[in-house]
Amino acid sequence: MPAKTLPAVLSQVIEAKAEYDVRLLAQQLGTNYRSLMYWMRGDRHLPAYLLPRICTILRNYEPLDLLESQAGRVAFKIPDPKQTSEEEFRAISNLIKDVGVALEGIANTMADGIVEENELKTTIPKLEAVIQECASLKYWLENWSRKRKKGTK
Repeated sequence: MPAKTLPAVLSQVIEAKAEYDVRLLAQQLGTNYRSLMYWMRGDRHLPAYLLPRICTILRNYEPLDLLESQAGRVAFKIPDPKQTSEEEFRAISNLIKDVGVALEGIANTMADGIVEENELKTTIPKLEAVIQECASLKYWLENWSRKRKKGTK
């Protein structure tokens, strides 16, 4: 299977948003249609500062995930700081349950000591989700602790 490239993933993401006008996207980015098309085809390098804006506008972070993966990293969404404490605890509880279910699935895959190709295709996304959720939980706990320290001073 050939390695994914940034232009290929970027094109897929933009084309998947069939209702989204590519000319409008170029305008929102402050560039022209021709430049955007060059970037999507891989004829020219996309300026790095535009990639987060593209992902945010399209609400799809696959291009950034690809770059993170190529760098041996995993990105995650930072939790919404506007939640109330009760909502936060419910969200964390659900997060821990989701991680537990994903870990159980991974354990089942590995139980026989053999990982088949089809198992790998389902297990890797589960494992990546666990990593992302744990990183998100870490960020939330650190943020919550800082808020509590500020409140006690």
